Amino acid sequence: MKRIHFQYIGLAMFSIFIIGNIISRIFFPNSFVNEMTEDYFPTEINGKIYDFMPIKGGSLYAMLHTQHNDDGIDIRNSSVVKKIKKGMYLKKLPNTNQCYVIKDDSIMYFNCFDRSFLTKEDSIKIGQVKEWNSAITNHWVLKK
Repeated sequence: MKRIHFQYIGLAMFSIFIIGNIISRIFFPNSFVNEMTEDYFPTEINGKIYDFMPIKGGSLYAMLHTQHNDDGIDIRNSSVVKKIKKGMYLKKLPNTNQCYVIKDDSIMYFNCFDRSFLTKEDSIKIGQVKEWNSAITNHWVLKK
């Protein structure tokens, strides 16, 4: 009986991964773009953050107590991930990329999905989505 070398198993697994990735891009070329335009940007959500889970790559999944039930949202903006804490009120405006969080007498506006996460081609496919003016984003200001 011959011994199977682990390097060959690793190479085979890597090859399967690459081939699977290529096949998925051929059969589902715009699945990510479709998800963003059909599901993510139209969503409106607001409520108090009761928990969150960091996601590899600088994202955050925030779990909220909303008016009707518990819900959650991905925040893909590494500039604000460390500034968001449990107990804050979060709102994502519908049909936009605009989010904000409120902490005591302060508010922070930010774009829920930072376009740096997208490839140039995906950004072009998604097109224009309403975002906050960059002068007021990613820092705390007094609530008016």
